[in-house]
Amino acid sequence: MSALPDYLLKLSVSLGVIALFYHLVLRKLTFYNANRRYLWLYSYLCFVIPLININHFIAPEPTPARMFVQSVPTFTRIAAPESATFPPGFPAALTVAAEPQILTASDWIFYIWLAGVAFMTLRLGAHVRSYLRIRSQSELISNDGVKIFHFDLDMSPFSFGKAIFYNPHLHKPDELQDMILHEYIHVQQWHSLDVIWSEILCIINWFNPFAWLIRSAIRQNLEYIADQKVLENHPDTKAYQYLLLKAAVGPEFSLVNQFGYHSLKQRIVMMNKNASPRVLLACFLFILPLLAVTLAAFRWDVPGKGKVQNFWKSNVEVSNRKPKNLLHMAGLLLDETGKPIAGLPLEVKHDEVYIKTIKTDKDGFYFAELPVKPEKGITHSYSIGTEDPDHYLSFHTGEQYHGGFDFGERFNYYFIRRRTMPELRNHSYSIDSKPFYDGYDPSKTREELKAYLFANVAPHQKEMDLRVDYIETHRWSNDVITLYKGGYFDRKKQLVGFEGDITLFLDGKKATPREINSAFKNYPYLLNERQEKRNWGQNNFCTEISYLTFPLYRDAPPTELVKGNVEVKNVRSFDPARLKNEPYLLDGFRQVYGASSNLIPEKRDVKRIMLLKGQLAKYYDPSLNEIWWIETRPINEVFERPDFASK
Repeated sequence: MSALPDYLLKLSVSLGVIALFYHLVLRKLTFYNANRRYLWLYSYLCFVIPLININHFIAPEPTPARMFVQSVPTFTRIAAPESATFPPGFPAALTVAAEPQILTASDWIFYIWLAGVAFMTLRLGAHVRSYLRIRSQSELISNDGVKIFHFDLDMSPFSFGKAIFYNPHLHKPDELQDMILHEYIHVQQWHSLDVIWSEILCIINWFNPFAWLIRSAIRQNLEYIADQKVLENHPDTKAYQYLLLKAAVGPEFSLVNQFGYHSLKQRIVMMNKNASPRVLLACFLFILPLLAVTLAAFRWDVPGKGKVQNFWKSNVEVSNRKPKNLLHMAGLLLDETGKPIAGLPLEVKHDEVYIKTIKTDKDGFYFAELPVKPEKGITHSYSIGTEDPDHYLSFHTGEQYHGGFDFGERFNYYFIRRRTMPELRNHSYSIDSKPFYDGYDPSKTREELKAYLFANVAPHQKEMDLRVDYIETHRWSNDVITLYKGGYFDRKKQLVGFEGDITLFLDGKKATPREINSAFKNYPYLLNERQEKRNWGQNNFCTEISYLTFPLYRDAPPTELVKGNVEVKNVRSFDPARLKNEPYLLDGFRQVYGASSNLIPEKRDVKRIMLLKGQLAKYYDPSLNEIWWIETRPINEVFERPDFASK
């Protein structure tokens, strides 16, 4: 349910864009049928737009489209740590929430939204019941394609579905003709479907004023359509307008199209308005750039991109104000949702000898101020750890020091996985200590260090939210690689990199996740090292992942495959530059970008060249009909050389 608040927020913004554009631009135009299609189509698209990540459809390289998209700020819900409280002096601290079953803010949002949906559904059910009661008490007087009913209620004529209802005692026969024609137009054009859609829109978005504005616009526009059709054959516009005023009696029934609909003033204004010039139909096109900006704002931003720092880091500058004889071991212990692990006992050891036990506070913060005496050539270590077999995975961290070594260069964040979520691992991050020590008060080390940690936890929490959200929403995913909200996840449901920071290759060429998953759609197992090669960056994320649908090398093929499938080429006339674009094996090993050496030999080094064809080529790569065989080494040193003598 963690994705629901984001979706509802984006849905509300989408409806707001559609409603405001209609209200400010289209409402005063007389293109009523076009407005009907606009309100139908775009209110439906609002449910789809939040699910579209425009990053999938633009090239990763700098292009005008890419630059435009990146210039639009992302519009997403930035969730603070759930159930957060803020002690005096701290910018953001988490409440005690070691219980895994405590409802999160997302849970509360879901239940409140669901309660509203249930109430609105009951409301709609009450309207349906009222309609059925009126229908059962009415007298059917005609059933010629459209059913016409008489009733004895003090209500204006109305229609719903294929039925028209009116009280013959309230109106004169000449008045009824226009009224029934008006309602007949509603019936003929299936306006009840628009009414039902507007009710569904408000059931799902009961909290959103723009949904109610669209509902009102749909109902009002349907009346414009019916009024326009009546006036096309009506000799006296004023008489029809007086009839509208006279017919506005009794209560309004929100589920039906009613002749005496409210906002009569606006209906009369539109009847007296001159027809809009057809050139103004171009106004409908202006919604497209607004939707483009909305899609760009709804793209799934990369969590913590450029901000998240992995635990392991070298060449870190240490503040000159950091104590030389003290080590501050401090950090936050949180579960995967960001809730603090409070009151957890931690054993502190020096060179594996137990010293004392400390506990995390109510916000998951631990702190130990430890004496150090660096000795040249001798390495000492402090460690902090615990075992909690009933609730969380084990936690251990440590710090080494010796003479001439900069220790205490970072503080840590640890997200400890609950045992109820086996797909997730423990994850650790760090933050440099230099900014803290440069401005800290030694008499308030503990308090200021806690504030420093909480002030910088957001990007790390955002990345963990992404991991958890993916696991919860992809229980049965079998894709080799999945791009989800800016992060790439493998088949083990592990985050391996971020969009824009990682390049994917399939058989040596850049590829999309869809192309890679299609290539391995019939492969049910985890890929091995021959099928997938990962290049890792400094932050423990991949910079490149190369996928292969063919082996890099194979045993020598059977003799019968060689016969008739080999063409010997002249070395002197062969240009090795063509190997940049054509598949080849070099001394028995397939050369492909990202997965092997990818060597293109110098012409002077080439000793023999063969072109493998047909079934022999398919032996090395099932997708090929031809592949080059290049040799630069003596025959007896070429790996698994085919028996070319039998060709």
